[in-house]
Amino acid sequence: MSRAQEIFSKVEEAVLLSKLAAGGMSAGGEKLSVGAIDPAAHRLLPALLRRFRNRFPKTRLDVRIYDSTALVRALERDECHVGVMRPPSSGNLLKFRPLATQHFVAVIPRGSTLANRPMLKLADFRNHKVFTLNRFELSSFEAVFKQIVEAGIDVDGTVEVSNTAAALALASAGVGATFLPGWIESIADNNVVLRRVEDLNLEISIGIGWRNDSPIPGILPFVECAALISDLASAGGSRGNLDEFAYLRSSSSQKIDAELKSIAAFPN
Repeated sequence: MSRAQEIFSKVEEAVLLSKLAAGGMSAGGEKLSVGAIDPAAHRLLPALLRRFRNRFPKTRLDVRIYDSTALVRALERDECHVGVMRPPSSGNLLKFRPLATQHFVAVIPRGSTLANRPMLKLADFRNHKVFTLNRFELSSFEAVFKQIVEAGIDVDGTVEVSNTAAALALASAGVGATFLPGWIESIADNNVVLRRVEDLNLEISIGIGWRNDSPIPGILPFVECAALISDLASAGGSRGNLDEFAYLRSSSSQKIDAELKSIAAFPN
């Protein structure tokens, strides 16, 4: 990481601490219920929890994994205070702050002839076995399906799947190719290869959702910490890769985390 990026991260952290202290948003010994969808649980959520925990060690955390629909419902019912989630399709009760976007990638069984081709277009999938993830409550998945059909790809209607991990398992078993968000790179095995598709430029975002009228004091500090993580990932130059948060595992990030501890601390 460059010196300019190091300075940027320190300034961002100082601004965060100032906002929390000036706005009376410091989290104390209260309980904060954090929900997350499975795509966030592998890399993004640990990074958020680590940063928040370092700043607010007294806050009691209750962390649970939900599917997208259940998480929205839990937030609306105030059963969960803050969620790491996809953008909610509806619901005036929730606020949403995007953190990152991911491209869709082709997930191809290793035995397919397509697996040996470094560059692919949607037309290349014609006459190959292809199935799709039925998550039409999320507009991005619906848009992917429409683009696949418009490209003349014959989607296998005998395969029904509505879970990303299950779709990955089917592709790994050789059932066919499919198109999933790039986060699955973190859990894909050697039985599949992932390929960017030149003319499939659709993205799906992930971010933080919460009830704007919730009185829980830990919500806004968590949101601000999440925004800082997103900014650091951008400064680290990781956007555009299959793993947008690769920077968070880097030695540069660990160095910055250590240096941030030297910043004058505000009372928790």
